[in-house]
Amino acid sequence: MQKSFALLIYLLTTFKISQTQNLVVPTVPTELTPIRGHYKTLGELDPKPLSDHEAIDKLIFPYDEKFASKVLNDKPHYLKDVNINDFSLPDPPANSSRQTRAELNYLLGLQENRSIEDVRSSLYMSSVFLSPADMGKLIGYWFNSVKLPVTDSLFSNVAEDANYFLWSLKFKYKRVRPYMLDSKIHDLEESKASSYPSGHVTYAYIYAFIYALLAPEFTDYFIKDAYAMAHAREIIGVHYPSDSEASRIFARQLVNMLLKNQKFLLDLQKVKNEWYTNEKLNLHLLNESLSN
Repeated sequence: MQKSFALLIYLLTTFKISQTQNLVVPTVPTELTPIRGHYKTLGELDPKPLSDHEAIDKLIFPYDEKFASKVLNDKPHYLKDVNINDFSLPDPPANSSRQTRAELNYLLGLQENRSIEDVRSSLYMSSVFLSPADMGKLIGYWFNSVKLPVTDSLFSNVAEDANYFLWSLKFKYKRVRPYMLDSKIHDLEESKASSYPSGHVTYAYIYAFIYALLAPEFTDYFIKDAYAMAHAREIIGVHYPSDSEASRIFARQLVNMLLKNQKFLLDLQKVKNEWYTNEKLNLHLLNESLSN
């Protein structure tokens, strides 16, 4: 027990010292990987309206000014000097476009072939939030329950940035949900906001990109989970594939902006130290339990 306490004191001392070191921007890849799979296939279709007088192209998701004012009242934590025009997203395909029709057909295909397990797992993925501590256990960074107040604070702060710009983009584009264009689509979740970009998918990729900064050797694992979230939202019929791809683009741009923010980099360094402390302490306790 004395050895464990001594190790903890050493690690905490190391943690305090390392906070004074110069900040180093992480060297993990920050460029967006190429589009692939059905996102690439559908994205190659014409996104323009079939003509300049298609009535369907006038359809937008209802705008609630009171709700918009409420959700935009909470300002960004880190990216205070960034505005919505600093993000570069492609415009969503027009409602009458060949791309949108193909995306609707894709969703109808998923709907026709989705199994009970597909539905269950997709709804579960959409409703369950994994904390940083949960993620650490999944990748084997620690084997028992841990408390990560510094990490939780960082992700809470990032959420303030993500929420503000995500809602701003949704209100900007006002894209209708798939069921509003094709009544044969039976979405399995009530949609209270516009479609573009997807909130669930945006957060999945933001978390994946930040976790990759903390555990770069698991980058493929984190991206796989984000990709799975995107597909889950399509399986239950609430998002077009182009919503998912826009979310991936948006998330990459937002995290890249965070990586240029000194306050975020300082907080990220504190999180790295917290992960290192917990990993080493858990390893020591595991070794000690095996020797007893």
